[in-house]
Amino acid sequence: MPRTPPSPADHELINRAAAQGVTVSARQLERWRADGLLQPNEVRTLGRGRGRTSTPSPGAHEMVVWLGRHAGPGKRPGDLALMAFGEGMPVPEATVRKAFAEAIKVPLADDFPPEHSAEDVAAANAAKRGRSDPVPARIRRIDAAIAAVLKAAGTSVADVTRTVLAQFERQAPPAQVEPATRHDWVHGGTMAALEGAGTLDVGYLGMLARGLAPLGVLEPAAEDLELRWPGSEQAAGRLLTPEDGLAFVPDGSLKEILLRLARETSFPDLRQAWQIAAHLPVWAVDLCDRVEVELATRESTEALSEWAQTMFGPTRGMLVTAFDSAGQSPGKTAVDALMLLFQREALRRLLAEIPDAEVENLEQPWAFPPCMTAFMTASTPE
Repeated sequence: MPRTPPSPADHELINRAAAQGVTVSARQLERWRADGLLQPNEVRTLGRGRGRTSTPSPGAHEMVVWLGRHAGPGKRPGDLALMAFGEGMPVPEATVRKAFAEAIKVPLADDFPPEHSAEDVAAANAAKRGRSDPVPARIRRIDAAIAAVLKAAGTSVADVTRTVLAQFERQAPPAQVEPATRHDWVHGGTMAALEGAGTLDVGYLGMLARGLAPLGVLEPAAEDLELRWPGSEQAAGRLLTPEDGLAFVPDGSLKEILLRLARETSFPDLRQAWQIAAHLPVWAVDLCDRVEVELATRESTEALSEWAQTMFGPTRGMLVTAFDSAGQSPGKTAVDALMLLFQREALRRLLAEIPDAEVENLEQPWAFPPCMTAFMTASTPE
């Protein structure tokens, strides 16, 4: 059966793309529309019995050129939708939200036979990962090199971080006898996915956080978790559940929370979260590159100073996880973006429970990487 000839609007799209050196066929336009990547042409009547005509939808010219350059064999529509969305292309909203939702591969308790408890599933999942260090070897090598430089200067990492701890009126936290491993992280992550992040004991969370720190570095944030917010039983009563979980994290399994965020987050916030999630691995690798150059040449200390700010606090966790995410798929970036939104929601709930919190501390480099600060500290829209 003969194919319908391209409409005038499709001819316009094809010719406009060709003018920019991009070859596009009418069949490709049909496939992209079927995949939800391209809006249908706008059809209007000419009146007085003259029939109808079509014009490209707003933004279609740019979208067709982008697809012509990026689509191809092996490129999944969902990945293309996420990539184009991240670059500011006019991807249909329903397609974008569907791609975010489909990227979530977090298990639910209902995915397993009833005789398997969440603990059984977490233990089996963790057993596959072994007990290696969760911190990439390259980051550990940099930590060790910096420690050697400080030792040669007559000081140590512990001395430097002890000075920082004094700002928080903290003493050295209890020694960690057995550092956390990938096994521990996977076990905790699986439990959070199945039963909700709020079900994890804060002491366990503190142990995980301490395991990411450089060897010998004191961790005030981990100490707060491990000791259940020492010095303030009233605050702990608001922030912790009776089972010592975090009371301020959103309720529900992780998959349910991420699906809700994929459905309900405003498009600008969703795009900003995606762009940050895509940039974090670039930031992490670039920081490692710059620190290694400065350690080798001793001609500057800018990157070394930035690294020092990542040696404790939440930024350290972001450095470790972002470095491991270098070269990841668009789907993984989508999940990371949703996790950033989840973390921001939890932070807003936490601050609501602490009216006198010194929120300016959240703008310090140890709290978040520079590309995250404005996003994480943005106020909830009225």
